Amino acid sequence: MEMLQAMYPEEGAIVLDNPLIVQDVRNYLDHDGPAPVNIAFTVKINWIEQDASLDTEDPILIELYCNFPHEYPSVTPEVFVRCDILQRDEQKDLNTKLREHVDELIGLGELCIVPTLQWIQENLSNYISHSAACTSKTLPKEPISAESDNKLSRLLLYMHHIYSKTKRKVIVEWAEELNLTGFCLPGKPGVLCVEGDEKAVSDYFARLRRLNWKRITSRHREDSYTLQRKFTSFEEVAFSVHGGRNYHMDLGQFSQYLQDHDLGEMFQIIFGVDGK
Repeated sequence: MEMLQAMYPEEGAIVLDNPLIVQDVRNYLDHDGPAPVNIAFTVKINWIEQDASLDTEDPILIELYCNFPHEYPSVTPEVFVRCDILQRDEQKDLNTKLREHVDELIGLGELCIVPTLQWIQENLSNYISHSAACTSKTLPKEPISAESDNKLSRLLLYMHHIYSKTKRKVIVEWAEELNLTGFCLPGKPGVLCVEGDEKAVSDYFARLRRLNWKRITSRHREDSYTLQRKFTSFEEVAFSVHGGRNYHMDLGQFSQYLQDHDLGEMFQIIFGVDGK
């Protein structure tokens, strides 16, 4: 982290998921505390594109999300880059190639954070095009297609809790990247429902499981060629009756929300009781 902070000294350039994690690592190295499970952070880079055909002189914000497990570098970290100027397919391809590059580095037994940042800077221009600059702010969100030729899936996940702002951010971003619809209900417990292409749903779940959770379980999954989406977008929802970190949920409002989307049976699957 000290090396990254030296590379990006601007305030807010590096955002830790847990601001106390650096001290936890130091305590562990001094044999004065348990081993941290992971270190998760986001690196924010203001990119100046040199392509004269790109009709903008403003810096382009690049965000690299990293989640390094305690076993790193023996275990591959989770990395994900986000750039608003890229179209969805471009961003998906960029992240696929980025993960392949990180896998290759780990396979060679090398540390990967600095090479990963260098790889992004060397390859990003290939993805930033004039059409992306012109359309990213003008095109409406792509409609959800009928997808009659693909098997659709609906997945219901239950987490012990969802508090982390970083996790909540990537939960939404990954769903949008993979063209998934549904909702995320943060708090304790955390509930998440996604629906969309079968392979995309499986990829989404695999990404989430690589994050650090106290508990994450699949409560229900449907896979069918005749499955119909119940949502038109992916959103974070809240049904709180009290403030504070515990996010006490209004179960009646949540039950009604599920019923409004023709998913009333999900309440019993989640909590084991009828929502009526």
